[in-house]
Amino acid sequence: MITFFKEKDHLKCLFPTHMHGINPKRLLFVLFLPFSLFFVQLGMAATSSSARSRHVEVSLLSELDAVSPGSHFYVALRMKMDEGWHTYWLNPGDAGSATKIDWTLPVGVHAGSIQWPSPSVISLPPLTSFGYEGECWLLIPMDISQEQQVGSSVNIKAFVQWVECAQSCLPGSAELSLTLPVESSPRVDESLKEGFQKAKYEIPRSPPESVSISFMDTGKNLIIFFQNKSGKILNFESAHFFPFQNGIIQYSAPQQLRLRKEGVSLEIARPSNNASALTEPLSGIFTAKLSGLKGIEKINWDIRARKYIPPKVETQKTGASPYFNKKFFYYLGLSFIGGLILNLMPCVLPVISLKVLNLVGAAKEGGGSAIAHGLSFVLGVLFSFWIVVGLLILLRQKGLELGWGFQLQSPPFVAFMALFFFLISLNLLGVYEIGVSLVSAQSLVEKAKGLLGSFLNGMLATLVASPCTAPFMGSAVGFALSQPPLVIFLVFSSLALGMAFPVFVLSIFPGLLRLLPKPGPWMVSFKQFLAFPILGAVIWLIWVYGKLRGVDGVLDILLALLFVGLGSWIYGKFSGPFHPLGVRVLSMLLSLAILLSSFYYVVVETERSFSTKVAKKEEWIPFSESKLEEYLQQDVPVFVDFTASWCLTCQVNKKIALENPEVKKKFEELGVVRMEADWTNRDPKITEALERLGRSGVPTYVFYGLGSASPLLLPEVITPKMLLDVLNKIEKEKKQKEAQAKSGEFFQ
Repeated sequence: MITFFKEKDHLKCLFPTHMHGINPKRLLFVLFLPFSLFFVQLGMAATSSSARSRHVEVSLLSELDAVSPGSHFYVALRMKMDEGWHTYWLNPGDAGSATKIDWTLPVGVHAGSIQWPSPSVISLPPLTSFGYEGECWLLIPMDISQEQQVGSSVNIKAFVQWVECAQSCLPGSAELSLTLPVESSPRVDESLKEGFQKAKYEIPRSPPESVSISFMDTGKNLIIFFQNKSGKILNFESAHFFPFQNGIIQYSAPQQLRLRKEGVSLEIARPSNNASALTEPLSGIFTAKLSGLKGIEKINWDIRARKYIPPKVETQKTGASPYFNKKFFYYLGLSFIGGLILNLMPCVLPVISLKVLNLVGAAKEGGGSAIAHGLSFVLGVLFSFWIVVGLLILLRQKGLELGWGFQLQSPPFVAFMALFFFLISLNLLGVYEIGVSLVSAQSLVEKAKGLLGSFLNGMLATLVASPCTAPFMGSAVGFALSQPPLVIFLVFSSLALGMAFPVFVLSIFPGLLRLLPKPGPWMVSFKQFLAFPILGAVIWLIWVYGKLRGVDGVLDILLALLFVGLGSWIYGKFSGPFHPLGVRVLSMLLSLAILLSSFYYVVVETERSFSTKVAKKEEWIPFSESKLEEYLQQDVPVFVDFTASWCLTCQVNKKIALENPEVKKKFEELGVVRMEADWTNRDPKITEALERLGRSGVPTYVFYGLGSASPLLLPEVITPKMLLDVLNKIEKEKKQKEAQAKSGEFFQ
């Protein structure tokens, strides 16, 4: 028997004689340790574990201290990020990787999918990602089967992987476990109750049934419509849509709220190239602030939107042609107005009076009414335009069957139209003139009498006015390329009728000639003014070409425009009648050669060289220790980019610095080998290489073989200037080595 008593605040113990040398406190601890552990286990029903990476602490928590058969409850992966660091949401955006959990569960325990709380926008221009900063709780629903035995326990194990980023990115992982006793009734962990309630509140919910949500894809924008069936206005503020599907919006583009008659819409720009197709229903998280009578309400909706169905409209009658719609009649009227405007051109207006008087005189001398001669003139104009129609239809049959919009996907076609419109603008600005000498052909036409003379007069009028008709015919050609032959015929006929209409009316009523504006300098100014809309079209076409062929393609087309301008200037400067015939012929031949060469270069040669460049494009070499050593033994400098697709800083550096044209050109000139160590998926060899460099994450940029035994490490955020400084140093050392080698050969 052991007896305890207190004496002078010390515990003393009576033992047999041979035990008196043992410390009473130590013996007391040893005897009561098993009992202590037993009672602690009873009081602490659930056990959990936590882990920490460099910048994130993770814990696996349960809202229940004890579970029971048939329980449904939540466990939480709690992630605490250091200040300035973040992890990623389900859809990380432009860069990043979502947190993943691999479960190891006993029989009878089932884990659901992660319940993601609403993320934050993490912007590092020009890229934008979605994720979490500070602390976040990822809830996972759990179910215990009815067959689970009371008195047993369930052990839940989770292998968690995540990416933690600030200016650099690091992969993180941890093995966590959670042990829960099985009792007859579940018991809530009061210490975590508030945290789980807050986490559940952060989970997005379905929108109320009174709100109808739909979407529309315009190709350029994604538009999400919100309509309150009760008729109340939805006063959204600070709205943002986080799509579950990756690649369907421009993550860095502003999301604009617009008040519409039917409700509110949120407009988001679609990616310009290779946009992912929108799947139905459109799913994602919509967050906003809603102003109402109750104050500011936080909206946190998990939306599933269907495609927007416009109100029903009256369909066309059976048998009606789909081409003869409002758009067709719009272009028909526009073509007629364009033809009318052509009469104000400097090459048309001054001769209208002469043509009207010729028609009236022909009617008096050769017989026939003025109306008949006017109609003959109109028919001559129509016939000239019908020739153009025939050429267009022939071109379509030779392979130009695609519509206007599809033609803009063809770089040669876009380049040709840009040069063609540029020629038109130079003509309008007076750099050169075409058709002025054709006025002398009037004397030949005057020899033809009667209605034939009036018909030829109409053809001549079209020929003389051809330089001025080009801007309007360019638009007509653009629309006509996407239409059937009948529509082409009608559109160009409308343009011709618009041009011939004033002459026809004035030939019947010659007295109206006094109402025409008098020719003067204003006509030249008006003509020059029309050049600027055409130049605007040229700029737009260059932009389209740049989208198709990149910045190098823009340089090619700008060089072609330069030489087109030179050829036009030579023709306009030296082809006038006051120059000797030899000079005129030489200038015309030279300008024609320059123009044809420019068109050939940008339409044919650059397309061929682009195909060759794509075929022979030097890709980044995958990182290899053996390859690196091989290049270094050959005294070849090597640049290694340790990167990952989930690294936001890596993607920003790539766009701003590594893809800079000047930097790329310098790399190629110096023959610096570029290696990419892609750490998107875990690679032990890359991890070891980073550790040898004293780094633990990406981005890491390093130059090898710069005349030093140790590699040159660059900062995590790089600029074009920073790279160019190093490359210029390599170039300088290379020249010094070449000079030394030459001097050595000389002395030998």
